[in-house]
Amino acid sequence: MTMNSNSNNINYNYDEQAKIMLDRFITQLDSQSGKADPDDASADLKYTRSLQRARLLKKSVTMSVDYSQNYNKMIKGIAWKMDKDARYITRIPFHAVKAKIGYSVGGKLKKKIYEKQNLYAYSMWLRGQTDADYVCPHCGAATRVSKLTNGCEFCGTRFLLHELYPKITSFYTLKSVTYILRNIAPFVIAGIVLAPLFTFLTNYGAFTQAFQTGDIESVIGFIISLIISAGAGAVLGYILFAASTLGLMLWKVITGMPALIKFIKIKRNLPGFMKSIEPDFSLDYFIVKLMNLTGTMVFSENYDDLTVYGGEPMQNTFGDIIDLRWSGIFNLNQYYVKDGFIYMDVTMYMDDIHCRGKRIFGKKDKFRLLLCKSVSAGNDYGFTIHAVSCPTCGASFDASRIRHCPNCSNEYHLVNRDWVVMKFERV
Repeated sequence: MTMNSNSNNINYNYDEQAKIMLDRFITQLDSQSGKADPDDASADLKYTRSLQRARLLKKSVTMSVDYSQNYNKMIKGIAWKMDKDARYITRIPFHAVKAKIGYSVGGKLKKKIYEKQNLYAYSMWLRGQTDADYVCPHCGAATRVSKLTNGCEFCGTRFLLHELYPKITSFYTLKSVTYILRNIAPFVIAGIVLAPLFTFLTNYGAFTQAFQTGDIESVIGFIISLIISAGAGAVLGYILFAASTLGLMLWKVITGMPALIKFIKIKRNLPGFMKSIEPDFSLDYFIVKLMNLTGTMVFSENYDDLTVYGGEPMQNTFGDIIDLRWSGIFNLNQYYVKDGFIYMDVTMYMDDIHCRGKRIFGKKDKFRLLLCKSVSAGNDYGFTIHAVSCPTCGASFDASRIRHCPNCSNEYHLVNRDWVVMKFERV
């Protein structure tokens, strides 16, 4: 009994910390906060957001974000939790927000999004991780692990290592059910106007005769009939609203069901395949990696020196996309092992914002990625630190962002350490 109680207390603490992190994250996510990136955002998430800011600047677009999380404090909680993973502890907290997002070109507002949303975030912990004292393996200087993420401050050596957790590694939003009154009003008003008008037009002769002859009882009767028809029109408008809303919901469910079924199969089958190769494989970590790699590929202007891209030379043809929104679904087309490498063929379903000239509009996009990683790579969890040293000239550089040594242009092959994109296209 004592062990179960302790386990429940631990889970409760993770839940509460995840909620606190999300509240802080949302507050700092607002453009009014003055922060470029929330403090709890992971390095990959911050990097993707920096690329997006560069894209917005290039397109002369200003994006304002305002998330009010106070309009309904009751709609919040934990949507997903994973404690069985060998390496990571995951929580996906969510919070109902009232989103006010504006996109302006040259200072003129071109598109605005005012809607109720549920904002979800991947909050992740690494088991047993602490910001411990450490000694630089190159110069022997005493430091802390957290300081090595940007290189040794004494000798300048750069490393490949994961950051200090917990972090919010990615986030996405889904539309919530909007207020019924706001959506129903146009249907009800149309019914109130059109029903009496129809009644009047179909009884025009009788109306005219009653008014011309001064038949007060008939006039009063006709007025009452108009009032009744207005009431009936309001009810009919409500019925039409309900029917159209139900029809739209059913249509979305039916059309989205194949992708959802595939996603469920992926969550069930992929870990089994990967754990035969990589015992500590984390599906949650892989999903976050997918989201960040998609953002990096869309917002990067040049792939020639992009570490996470290892395919044939290609040009960025996604320059009109200024904001990426994951739909919450992806499809794994195939996965296999060949010549000592793991391959994942994935399709990501996105709801994006595009800018062409001075026109800004929303569009559903699908991106297909072919990912590759060495079978022997595993995952460099925690503080398995790899010093980056160019084999040609010995220079150290940030190999997580730069593919070629800035000193001698020798290529660093990240595919031996982590997932790399070999193909990327919009389908």
